[in-house]
Amino acid sequence: MHKPVKSAVRVLEVFEFFDRVQREATVSEIARELGYPQSSTSVLLGNLAELGYLRHGADRRSYFPTPRVSMLGSWLEPMLLPSGPVQRMMDELGAATGETVILATPVRDQVQYVHVVPATTTMRMHVGPGTLRPLLLSGLGRLFAIDLNEPQLRSMVLRHNDGAHAKEQISLAALRRDLLTIRSQGYAVSLNRITAGAGVIGMRLPAAASANWPLAVGIGGWSKTIKTKQDELVRLLRAGVERHLGESALSDTVYRVEPEGAPAVASSARRAAWA
Repeated sequence: MHKPVKSAVRVLEVFEFFDRVQREATVSEIARELGYPQSSTSVLLGNLAELGYLRHGADRRSYFPTPRVSMLGSWLEPMLLPSGPVQRMMDELGAATGETVILATPVRDQVQYVHVVPATTTMRMHVGPGTLRPLLLSGLGRLFAIDLNEPQLRSMVLRHNDGAHAKEQISLAALRRDLLTIRSQGYAVSLNRITAGAGVIGMRLPAAASANWPLAVGIGGWSKTIKTKQDELVRLLRAGVERHLGESALSDTVYRVEPEGAPAVASSARRAAWA
């Protein structure tokens, strides 16, 4: 891993902070939340304002992103813009369930949360955009593992079992069985796998959702809630995907079910180019 450039990291963390809070914030609040010295935070925010990426609030003591920030990546993934169908779908799922809604994509051996709609319930799980989870342990990660061919799957299991997460050893045979279940039912359920008491239920989004990366959407919360409401959450996910991404959107997220004991290889043409 390359040594991080502190100023570059801080700029991105400031933008991610505003993505989470979605309101004006003062220098002292940003410094406190991100753990930065207040003096350097003040200089950083001033520089970003001079470049046109932030503006002052009415009291001149707070800051807020300008439209220039939202335009930075608009050419890359128009379907993922705040006004686009994917985020509209996530907002609807959040309103309907009160639970955390997560958009995820694979990053080699991990799955990354690229957008999160926070839960509105009193008792809720806290995760933010940028969160990384081991791909083979995560419920959302296993939705992407169905793309792996047999050599890729074996290699990833070996790397996982020999790496930083070696305490959570993964059985290749058990993993194959879980991937077959995911492919046959069209969604993944994970309970207490990474965080005790927490769970997630999710499904892959069709290729229409992104021209560049495979994506999955999940609903996360307390394990008891996810288990009790599993059928309802699956129905809401399927209806949301179909409504916002087209009537035939679900057709390209269905995978061929292999005979018992066969390698867990997806029939999707977009097979693990990210691995």
